[in-house]
This record gives sequence, structure tokens and C-alpha cells, in this order.
Amino acid sequence: MTVTPPLPDPDISESEGRKSGRTQRVSVEGTIATVSAISAMIVAAASMFTAVQALDVSQAAARQKIFESQLGVCMALGDLTSRAVTANEKNGDFRAGPLDPEQVTELSKAMEAQSEILRLMHSQYLQMTMLLPEDVSAKAFAALTKHTDLYNVMVEAYDADTMSPENEAKLAQLADQDQDLMNEASAACSTYVADKAGIKE
Repeated sequence: MTVTPPLPDPDISESEGRKSGRTQRVSVEGTIATVSAISAMIVAAASMFTAVQALDVSQAAARQKIFESQLGVCMALGDLTSRAVTANEKNGDFRAGPLDPEQVTELSKAMEAQSEILRLMHSQYLQMTMLLPEDVSAKAFAALTKHTDLYNVMVEAYDADTMSPENEAKLAQLADQDQDLMNEASAACSTYVADKAGIKE
């Protein structure tokens, strides 16, 4: 008995042929697509690397700019401290008792100088709050508050045309406290900047 082998199913063989062809084409297209994707990834990675480098440069430049601003604020605070100390030294010229016209004029000039120092101190404090840690700027605020108290004592004497013994004592006390606080703020500022710059005392 002759066994006839089953005939191949034309539909299946054609289907397989088409699948094989399609698979080959997809494989080639996939390779091309993969190569293109890899190329795109390489380009993207290169672009990202360049962007990161640029970002690093920008961050370094920004850090340098911030440091320069911090240094500038601290230097200005140091100059302002010296200016405030010099201005406060003149407070001893105003003794207890009525103020004659010449003393009133001198007190008025002293108040103008102190008012300008207050304005600059306020500006310095605002800059410090943006550029420096809170514990550093807080010292500047303490000095600003004390200097305001000192100025108000001068205003009180000016309005009364007399320097009371209490206000004379307050001026001396506040001047000393103000000087100490200004020095503390200036020292804290300088220490912070020195640490940032890696300078060891």
C-alpha cells in the first residue's frame, strides 16, 4: 500500500513565505530603526553632556557671583561699622542740660549722620537676609535695632532742647552696645565668607 505524503497546504506555505519575507523586512527596518535610535541617543547624550557642562559652568559662575556679592556686603558692613563707631564717639559731646543754639545745630548734624547710617544699615540688613544665613543677618538686625534706639534718644533730646541725665546715660550705653553688635555682625559676616573661600584663620 502506497502511503501518499500529505501535500503541503499552499495557503500555509505562502503564508509562511510571506511571514518570512515580512520578518526579514521588519528585521532590516528594525535594524535601521535601532541604528537610528542609537544614533539619536548618542546625539541626545552628547547634547545632554554639553548641556550639563554648560550648566556646570553656569552654576559655577552663579556660585562665584553669589560669593562676590556676599563678599561685597561684608566689606560694606565693615566700612559701615567703622563709620558708626566714629559717629557714636561724638555722642559724648552732648552732656546733660539745656541745649544752646550751637548744641542744637551740632545735634541736628549728628542726627543727620546717624539717620544716613541707619538707612545704610537697613539696606545692608536686607541684602544680608538674601545672601547670608539667618544667624549672620540676625546679628545685623540686632545692631540695626540698637542703632535705632540710639537715634531715638537723640531725637527726644532734640525735640526737648535739653539732654536729660537719663538720655545722656542712654546715649553712652547704647553707643557701646551698638558698637559691640556692629562688630559682631561684621565678624560673623567675615567668618562666613572666609569659610566659603576656604580661608583658615
